[in-house]
Amino acid sequence: MNHNDMANLHLKSGLMTRSWTASEYKKLLESETTRFFCVENGFLIGRIIGEEAEILNVIVHPNFRRLGKAKYLICKFEKQAKNAGSAKCFLEVAESNNPANKLYSNLGYVMVGRRESYYDFVDGSKDNASILSKEI
Repeated sequence: MNHNDMANLHLKSGLMTRSWTASEYKKLLESETTRFFCVENGFLIGRIIGEEAEILNVIVHPNFRRLGKAKYLICKFEKQAKNAGSAKCFLEVAESNNPANKLYSNLGYVMVGRRESYYDFVDGSKDNASILSKEI
């Protein structure tokens, strides 16, 4: 999967926020701190910087959700981050994204912060971002 494939899958993911562009993914993939994992019809992109790791995006095509793909990707990223010396993993998620929030909670992530009106949805509405963290 390359940066164009990532952007196309993100666009097809049905998320309410703006899809990231191929050039945004390309730039991330060129960074030495970026980690990328993919499965059929899904991927995770994150970064590892010292003792902290951050999940930037977990994208799974809607027809392939609830099959354990996101959980697999997250666990794989956490393992690599821990092996690289990270002690914590962070991520942001829209408060209204109930399936993702449930998954993160089940994986041990807890809310450590909030960003008011952080997400701009394509329909013009806004949503808060929950900042989640987990000891790894």
